[in-house]
Amino acid sequence: MRVQTSSKFAERPSEIMNEVPKYFLIYEGEVTEPMYFQGIIGNRKKLAINESISLISVLRSLEDTTKSHPKYALKMANDIKSQSKENVISKENLYNCIIDFIKNEDMSNKEELINVAKTYIQNYANDLIDLREIDNIILDIYKNDVFQNLAKDIIDYLELQRIILDYNPEIDIINLIVDRDKGSFKSEQYDNLVEECNDNNIKLYISNPCFEVWLLMHFKEFDTLDFDKLLENKRVNSKKKARKYSDKMLSEIIGYDKSNLNFDMFIDKIDDAIKREKNYCEDLKGLKDSIGSNIGLLIENMKN
Repeated sequence: MRVQTSSKFAERPSEIMNEVPKYFLIYEGEVTEPMYFQGIIGNRKKLAINESISLISVLRSLEDTTKSHPKYALKMANDIKSQSKENVISKENLYNCIIDFIKNEDMSNKEELINVAKTYIQNYANDLIDLREIDNIILDIYKNDVFQNLAKDIIDYLELQRIILDYNPEIDIINLIVDRDKGSFKSEQYDNLVEECNDNNIKLYISNPCFEVWLLMHFKEFDTLDFDKLLENKRVNSKKKARKYSDKMLSEIIGYDKSNLNFDMFIDKIDDAIKREKNYCEDLKGLKDSIGSNIGLLIENMKN
């Protein structure tokens, strides 16, 4: 996992009351949801988001971008909780952080650098690594002179990412944002996710059948949609391509592009979406089978 944007990691103050509470935002989706909430983060003043909280957008590692299922999002949430508590990082997460850095850099020997890290991490004895050891481990991985300043650059990058492992259960909130996609998210899995989030103090936000329902709620046209078709959300043929019903409706309303969300189309309608959401299902039990979302509750929490 990785932070989309971050600030320098700092030691926590001794007094909890002096800390800034953090909202960790963890998404099942890799594209649309992060773009939408990055728009929220970038416009927090205009949206009257409470200035006393820090919003942390957490993405899957580049190695895990194909793992689109609520169980993977839940694993990220549990990793933040457990590794922060023990002041450790798993060697899997450390390896993924190194890969994220290398893949985002402009260098010709990426495969060599990745293989060096992979070999070292695989042979590392401990599955969990003390955070105080990370710098020495990176320097040991890339000790060969041929890598020059790479180790220092990775250490600097990891320093920026360490905010993921700075979770304080007393004041921080982990928010899980997933779809109720019946095609891949079975009924028993849904119930288990709700129960586990309740047991572990993880806030769960679901849109049924998908995040686009929340996006559609920004517009008055939502109230006139065919909800049977929306709940099924099958692919609908068009002249150019087949797309899901929710995507097609958004495209007709605002020219929606799933891979390149234009947040400006939503920013002035967020309060409308929050109000409209309340006319439909907002509770987790009902969202298992009913059209609706509770994303509006998350944004209300951010405001209050």
